[in-house]
Amino acid sequence: MVPLARFLTMLVFFLGLTFEGAAQDDYQQGYVVTNTNDTLHGMVRDRKTGAFGEIYDKIRFKSKGRKKRLAPNDILGYKIGNTEFKSLFLENELTFLKVASEGYVSHYKYELQEQGEQLVIDIDYLQKGKNSSLTRATQGLLGLKRRRLANLFSDCHELVEKMQNKEFKYVFEVVDFYNGWKSNQ
Repeated sequence: MVPLARFLTMLVFFLGLTFEGAAQDDYQQGYVVTNTNDTLHGMVRDRKTGAFGEIYDKIRFKSKGRKKRLAPNDILGYKIGNTEFKSLFLENELTFLKVASEGYVSHYKYELQEQGEQLVIDIDYLQKGKNSSLTRATQGLLGLKRRRLANLFSDCHELVEKMQNKEFKYVFEVVDFYNGWKSNQ
């Protein structure tokens, strides 16, 4: 009797893993933007979720029955569901970064996931102007990189003062303030 119960328990466990694995392979509606600025609509997958999750270096794209794996140097960006990603240079290498907001200063997030972990860590980067390099905005649990951001936003003394007085704790607050200030100029 005990071996049968153990067998049934194991069977249910493995069937659960099978169904979870099948659900993880689902693509989401989206598009890719080619290096020639063409937009191709189809189904996109950029990560494997679950217990053995990972963020792919190359996204998977399906359109008209064809499947492709696309690296950051193959496309300008992509959208999966409601989330947009762009191919940008991070430490001299093209990488997919999640778009948090765009404006006079744009806010991007580098997603980092240790292999086999479910937790995705976001590292915040800012880009002031379209052709400038990315600036890391946070230092992990320690919050904003205030000195570095003060240099980046030296044209807005009010923002620098607010950062030094620790009125802002989050990157989006700094970005929203600067973009609002700049649009009123």
